[in-house]
Amino acid sequence: MSNDEFSVGDLVRVHGLVSKPQFNHMIGVVKGYHENTKRYEIQPSRGSKTLAVKAVNLSDDEFLKPTEDRFKTERAYDNVFFWPSPNTTARIPIQCFSDCPSAESPKAQDTYIQNKLGWQSVDTLNGIEEEGRDKPTFLLLFDGLDESSPKNHTAMKIAKLLPEYKVQSCSRYKGTIRGVAILVYSPTKSTFSSMGMGLDHMNGQQVIEANRNRLFTPQLLYDIIQFHKTDRAERQYKNHDNPMHRVFGGFHNMTM
Repeated sequence: MSNDEFSVGDLVRVHGLVSKPQFNHMIGVVKGYHENTKRYEIQPSRGSKTLAVKAVNLSDDEFLKPTEDRFKTERAYDNVFFWPSPNTTARIPIQCFSDCPSAESPKAQDTYIQNKLGWQSVDTLNGIEEEGRDKPTFLLLFDGLDESSPKNHTAMKIAKLLPEYKVQSCSRYKGTIRGVAILVYSPTKSTFSSMGMGLDHMNGQQVIEANRNRLFTPQLLYDIIQFHKTDRAERQYKNHDNPMHRVFGGFHNMTM
C-alpha cells in the first residue's frame, strides 16, 4: 500500500496486531508516515507514546471525512469528539457518534465514553456557547485524570473563554485538558416562572427554551469549535460574562 493511503490528521482504527494486541480496536490519529519502515505513526486516543503501524493494520471506513457530502448534509448528531491536532497546520480531527447517549442520560453517556475512549473520569465544563446565541448550548467533556496524553489546545482555548465562576465549578479542571475532548449539546433551560417570576412580569413573555432536540451536521459542529478560536468568540463571551445573562439571555436587561 502506498504512503498516501492515510493523511496526517486522519482518524484510524487499529486492528490485527499480533505483537501488541492490547492496541487492537483502538482509535488513533495519524501523525506521519515513515518511508524507511513503511509504517504510519499513530497517536492513540489516550497516552503519550505513539505506535508504528502498517497500513494493512489500519482502517478508516467507519469515520466521517470532511470530503464526504454527508459531512456537510447529515444532520444527525448532538456531539462532536475532537482530538489534539497532530501539528499546527493539520485540520482538527473530529468525529460524531449517532449512538452516543444524549446529555439527558448522563450515566449512560459517561459509560459510553469510557468504553469507547478508555477514560478514567468524565468531567464537565458547562457554559459553552454558539455564535450569536444568548445562552449556552453545549457542555465540554474531558478526562480530568488524564496526565499523559498530548494537550488538547483547542479544548483549552474553549475553556479559557469561560467565566471564572464556571471554571471553578469543575474541581478537576486545572487549566490543562489532555487527549480527546467532547462538545455535547445541552442547552440552558430556564423560565421566569422557575425563578418565582410569573409571566405577568414580562407582559406574557417567557424565555424561550432552546430546542432540546436539535441535531447538527459534522460541519456545523466543526464550525462551532472553530468559532472559539476567533476574536468574535472572545467578545461574545465577555459580553455574556454575567450569571443572569447565562440563565435568561438578553431578557435580564429588560425593565420589570
